[in-house]
Amino acid sequence: MPLNIYNTLSKKVEEFKPINGKKIGFYMCGPTVNNYTHIGHARTYIIWDLVARYLSFLGYEVRLVSNITDIAIDDKILKEIKKLNKSFFELTTNYMIAYFDDRKKLGLKEPDVNCLATQHVNEMINLIQKLLDKGYAYKAEDGIYFNISKFKDYGKLSGIKPKELKEGASNRIKSEEYDKDSAADFVLWKNKKGDEPYWYSPFGLGRPGWHIECSAMSMNYLGETFDIHSGGEDNMFPHHENEIAQSEAATGKLFAKYWLHSKHVLMNGEKMSKSVGNFITIRDAVDKYGSLNLRFFFLNTHYRKTIDFSEKELNNTNAKLDKIISAYEFLINAKGKDDSKELIKKLQEFKINFESAVNDDFNTSLAITHWIAFCKEIQSFNDLSKASAKAIMEYFSRISKVFFGDLAIKKEDKINNKLSTGLIESLINLRNKARTEKNFKLSDSIRQELEKNGIIINDSKDSTTWSY
Repeated sequence: MPLNIYNTLSKKVEEFKPINGKKIGFYMCGPTVNNYTHIGHARTYIIWDLVARYLSFLGYEVRLVSNITDIAIDDKILKEIKKLNKSFFELTTNYMIAYFDDRKKLGLKEPDVNCLATQHVNEMINLIQKLLDKGYAYKAEDGIYFNISKFKDYGKLSGIKPKELKEGASNRIKSEEYDKDSAADFVLWKNKKGDEPYWYSPFGLGRPGWHIECSAMSMNYLGETFDIHSGGEDNMFPHHENEIAQSEAATGKLFAKYWLHSKHVLMNGEKMSKSVGNFITIRDAVDKYGSLNLRFFFLNTHYRKTIDFSEKELNNTNAKLDKIISAYEFLINAKGKDDSKELIKKLQEFKINFESAVNDDFNTSLAITHWIAFCKEIQSFNDLSKASAKAIMEYFSRISKVFFGDLAIKKEDKINNKLSTGLIESLINLRNKARTEKNFKLSDSIRQELEKNGIIINDSKDSTTWSY
C-alpha cells in the first residue's frame, strides 16, 4: 500500500508523491518562546517526529526545518517581558533551553535546521520588499500590510471567503492573531514605537510581523516550493493562510504541496491554552507520567482526532504499552528450538498490516492494535528459537524507533540491563553451588569471567554480593 495522507489544502486523502524523488523538504511550525511548552505542543511535536521518522523508514531522505520565534518579533513575547520585567535575552534564552530539554524528554529527533526568527530578519525584509514591488503590499502610517484582495486564492487552505471579511486600510489588523469574522489585511512590518526593539530596513525602523517569519525561513532552507508544511490546527488560520498568500504572491509558485494539521488536546473538555492557563507543561507531565507513557498515549489516537487528556485514559494506554514491553522481554529470553514457519508467516502478515495502517494517513492507533495482537501471538510460542526471536526483534526495533524515537533505545538498554542482572545472579548462584560441592576450578572460572566483564564478587561468611 502506498503512503496516503490527508492534505488540508485539498481537503482529501492523497497518495504522497514528493516533488524531488526520494528527497523531502519538511517544515514544522515551532514554538514562541514566551513560556514552557505544554502537552498540547507535545502531541504536535510527537506526531511530526513520527512522520519524519516514518518517511526515513520508507527510504526517503528528509530535511526537517523548524522555526523558533524568539526575541521581540512576536507580540506575545513583548507582553511577557513587560509582565515579568525581564530582558528579552533572559526570557527567550531560558524558555529556549527549556524547549530543547523538553524535546529530549520526549525522545524527539532534532530538526536538521532550528532557525531563530531574529537571525533571519534580512530575509524577511527582502520578502516584504518583493511584495511591495509586486503591488501585493502597501505602506500605512503604522507599518506595511498585505492586501488580501490582491491575492485571488486567499482562503484556499482554511475555507475563509475574503468577500465575507472586512477589507481595506480602515480595517487593517495590527495584531498577529484574529478571529475569522474580523480578519482583514495583515501586518508584514510594524513601525517602531516607544521602547520596542527594532531593526533597520529600507522602509524605516521597526520589526517584522509574525506571519512573514515562517515564509522567509522555510523558503530560505527548503526552496520556494517544498513537500510538507505541518502544525497544529490553530495555526491553519490566520497564520498558515497568510503564509500561503505572501509566499505565493512573491514567487508565483506553489508554496507547500502537502499541509498537515493535528487536532487539539483538551483539558476537561476545553481547549488547552497558555492564555487561559488550563495546561500541563511537558516537563511536569513527564515527571508525573513518564516520557514513554506520554508519547504512547498521544499515538493511541489518530492525529486528526481531538484528545481529552485524562489519567484514566493514560492508564489504559499504559497497559497496552506494558504488553509490547512484555513481548520484547519474552523475545530476549527465547532459548527454544522451534523455528516455526507459522510464526515467520505471521511476522510477514504483521508487517503488512502494521505498515498499511501507518500508510493510511499515519493511523498510529490501528498500527498499535495490530502490534499488540501480534505480541499476544508471539507469547503463545513457548519453544521459540533465538533465530526466530531475533528476526522479530529486529523489526520491533525498527518500528519502535519510529513510534518512540530516542526513547526506544533507552528502553531497550533498560531491558537489557535488567536481563544482564538476572544473568549475573544466575552465574553467582552457579558459583555458590560449585563452592558448596568443592568444585573450586569452576567457581574460580566463573569469578574470573565476571571480573573480565567488570563485575566484582564479594564473599562473606553467610552470603555473596556483587557490584559493577
